Amino acid sequence: MSDRKKPSDLYKSRLNDGGITPDDGQATAVKQLDYVAEQLQSAEPKQAKGLLSRFFASQPNSPVKGLYLYGGVGRGKTMLMNLFHESFTAGLAQRLHFHDFMMKAHDAIDVARKQGASDPIEVAADTLLADGHIICFDEMEVRDIADAMILQRLFTALWDRGMVVVSTSNRHPDDLYKNGLHRDRFLPFIEALKHRLDIHAIADGTDWRRSILSGMTGWHIGKDAVVKQALADSFKKLARGHEAKAETVISAGRELILSRAARDVAWCSFDSLCGASYSARDFLVLADRFAGLILSDVPVMGDPEQNEARRFMWLIDAFYDRERFLIASAAAPISEIYTGSQWAFEFARTESRLTEMTMVNFR
Repeated sequence: MSDRKKPSDLYKSRLNDGGITPDDGQATAVKQLDYVAEQLQSAEPKQAKGLLSRFFASQPNSPVKGLYLYGGVGRGKTMLMNLFHESFTAGLAQRLHFHDFMMKAHDAIDVARKQGASDPIEVAADTLLADGHIICFDEMEVRDIADAMILQRLFTALWDRGMVVVSTSNRHPDDLYKNGLHRDRFLPFIEALKHRLDIHAIADGTDWRRSILSGMTGWHIGKDAVVKQALADSFKKLARGHEAKAETVISAGRELILSRAARDVAWCSFDSLCGASYSARDFLVLADRFAGLILSDVPVMGDPEQNEARRFMWLIDAFYDRERFLIASAAAPISEIYTGSQWAFEFARTESRLTEMTMVNFR
């Protein structure tokens, strides 16, 4: 691959500097990523001087097959995707969370429609590939019928323009949009995905995220300096050397502003999420984006805080249903944070889910 580092080179560097621990399942997956990267490199014409986009622009229906990596939570899929993306120079490959890409797609289609395009999806496809024809998707997951109904046409248009996809997911393609409304209309996309991408399961092994969480306290009571430092330490360990920065997540045109995010974990205050006018759908978007959440300053909630309590229930449901983790600081034990009557029945389930998600001390 000329002077560019292969994903396996980057993986070995991480092993050597102690950033990751040897894992047979990951090592095999890295070989699959190397193969795709090498195929892309060999397809690149010499005169392009590294600009793969020139090649793709003249080669619709690229012969290079993509890769679909799937495996359980904590198996390092995001890390592997980052290695593949890092092996390309800027402007060649896009790296997006799948949900974020679909939001961009809907926006591009809407713009094209307003401009009077005869086929908005075809116009949107050109827009979506402007930043690179190699697209790295993290966490391919389809739950929204609006996404499901356009994926076949959208991706056909993108593949016709030479797109190569490398994606991660928690599930096999056959299980995408499982039990979804009008799923029969979605099945052609699954078949196209299996034709265009090699499917590779990351072998079972250590859940690295769980190993990091092991021994951490999931529910801290108080807001003193000791508690604040404990949250900061947890965030630092989970970020694993990645810089924390503000991030804005888009949900149906609404901006969810997170003060701190790194890798696949976010750190927010209770007020910033549950004190704002967010919906259950917004929290589902967050749960699709992040593997877990550090939530600070959860108050005791009574009937005067019924709106905040309802949003908190939505937040917990979203992260619980997607098997995400939670680390929180609160004014009281889990069993005492809700004192109202409005949501007393519903909050019993929230308490149960909180106990399971935080496990007090992760084991």
